[in-house]
Amino acid sequence: MSSSNSSFDLIVIGAGTAGLPAAIFAAERGASILLLDAAPEIGGTLHLSSGQMSAAGTRLQKKKGIEDSPALHLNDIMRISKGTADPMLAGLAVNNAADTLDWLEDIGFAPLPAHPVKGLFHEPYTVERYVWGERMGKSILAVLRAPFEAAVESGAVTLKLNTRVSSLVQSEDGTVTGVVACTDADTGSEPEETFSAKAVLIAAGGYMANRDMYKLYADHPCYGDHSYPFNVGDALTLGLSAGGITQGENGYLTSFGSIMRSYDVPSKVRCAQTHWPHIRMPWEIYVNGHGQRFMREDEPSVDVREHVIQVQPDLRHWIVFDATTLAQAPDLIPDFSADQIKAAAENDEPMFYAADSIATLANKAGLPSKALMQTVADYNAGQANGKDFLGRKYMPRHIADAPFYAIRAQATTVSSHVGLAVNAELQVVRDDASAVPGLYAAGEALGRGAIMGSGISGGMLVTPALTFGRLFGQSLLPL
Repeated sequence: MSSSNSSFDLIVIGAGTAGLPAAIFAAERGASILLLDAAPEIGGTLHLSSGQMSAAGTRLQKKKGIEDSPALHLNDIMRISKGTADPMLAGLAVNNAADTLDWLEDIGFAPLPAHPVKGLFHEPYTVERYVWGERMGKSILAVLRAPFEAAVESGAVTLKLNTRVSSLVQSEDGTVTGVVACTDADTGSEPEETFSAKAVLIAAGGYMANRDMYKLYADHPCYGDHSYPFNVGDALTLGLSAGGITQGENGYLTSFGSIMRSYDVPSKVRCAQTHWPHIRMPWEIYVNGHGQRFMREDEPSVDVREHVIQVQPDLRHWIVFDATTLAQAPDLIPDFSADQIKAAAENDEPMFYAADSIATLANKAGLPSKALMQTVADYNAGQANGKDFLGRKYMPRHIADAPFYAIRAQATTVSSHVGLAVNAELQVVRDDASAVPGLYAAGEALGRGAIMGSGISGGMLVTPALTFGRLFGQSLLPL
């Protein structure tokens, strides 16, 4: 191992949603910063993210006459999470989110014209505060580039890409004083170097690309292959090695479901059905691996649907319908016509099934035939008399006209729910609540569960990451 003589005020691990603003604002204060990332480019998950943000009391809201406050925002988060979010961290995020969004607009970010909104794909807010840009996460990255590149050009920030941190350096009293990193993360062929700093900020993302770590915290396989490949859990590994602890274990939550490309685990998403009743009312029924319906398909609450799917076998459901529904219903899958669904099923493409009887359909789809036959019969009876046993209200027609169809959908998640525990200064803390001196964390390194608990509040992944990075560089970093 070789050792460099480089010493900095701050080392930031991760050049993504939290790391970039941390470096930008620390540079404005005159700090010397070393920014390390295992990837070959800056941006992290912003390259893949939907870039959804939410903030209360923004200039954008005021221009549109929307009255809002951080207190109302926090109330919504606690309502959606059923009180499971950490009010300290969530409060820190929402109390500073408006300044973050205003700053992004100052440097060129443009929300979609109709924004802000209350919500489309997650449990809605009570106030319109939810925004994103035309290019999703890349809209945010695009405006961060200029101030970040200016900080690099000024000499305040030293950027090292393809550089993976392998360990933290600690003094005898436990203070983090630097990092050990391999400066060729792709091959590991270069010798490791030691860099020292007065403070180290872990902003290295989550663990979605680490299948073993994912299974450890989720207690089931990672079904979806749609994660940023450099999110391999380094943030947790490093923080725990220094004496930190985890938080957010109660915050695991998935989407309701998408249609995968293959039966591999993990698999990439091929397409997604429209399961939001406020966008498209369901004509079909949903069954679990037992061939049984498990919820009213027109359940209006996104949160209820997301929690119900999590207790189904393998987090899966099958969408079951008949030929007349396929022909007459509004499109089930955006940009995927009825003819395409029919062809996929008839060609036995993964996740799509067709048969001339319910029993044969069940066998093809891997469902118990007697159970599915009984489920369809029970639904048809409820549809006929207008009294569904699950309380479904919208039942436009029965399931009776061959051929019959089923599509298998898989619930997945795109973010890590467990992360490093921190205090209000973003210091990584030990199990006795004392801080690990010199060590801080922000972004997905904190986990989704701390900010949102066991619910999904729109925009509360990206916005806290940006906000905590900005706050740390602007005021929390001791200089």
